[in-house]
Amino acid sequence: MLFKKGRGQGTTEYLIILAIVIVIALVVVGVLGGFPSLGAGVSEGTSKTYWMGTSPLAITEYSVSTTTGTLVVKNMTASAITLDDVNYNGAMASLTDVVIGAGATVNVTDTDFTCSTRGQVYTKTIALKYNTTNLSGQFFTGIQPLVGQCQ
Repeated sequence: MLFKKGRGQGTTEYLIILAIVIVIALVVVGVLGGFPSLGAGVSEGTSKTYWMGTSPLAITEYSVSTTTGTLVVKNMTASAITLDDVNYNGAMASLTDVVIGAGATVNVTDTDFTCSTRGQVYTKTIALKYNTTNLSGQFFTGIQPLVGQCQ
């Protein structure tokens, strides 16, 4: 009788430990952004990582305050691109055409690209209108918004 009582105990302990490990793994994946639907949306880190790797134009840095917004736009191609417009949340920035050489960066600043309250988290959908040597009127719309804290 003694042996039968403790026989299934090892299996039960193993299953409990396995369940705890799986729960911890799911929590870690959720915190790191593996399940975006579990969070409140796109985090600032996820947004920055996404925009730094987009092509043909990347946004390598950005800052938005109550008075102005600045984007650092990088040409990720091997030839020059002319940036015509930056559209954020459906509004066009007042921008004169900017030629960005291959691999070069430019600062784009606009007084309409702002946030309302200092310290507030903002989310801006971005579309970049550009021309290449062969094509004009091209749009690149990001699948993730710019997310940051109002300066």
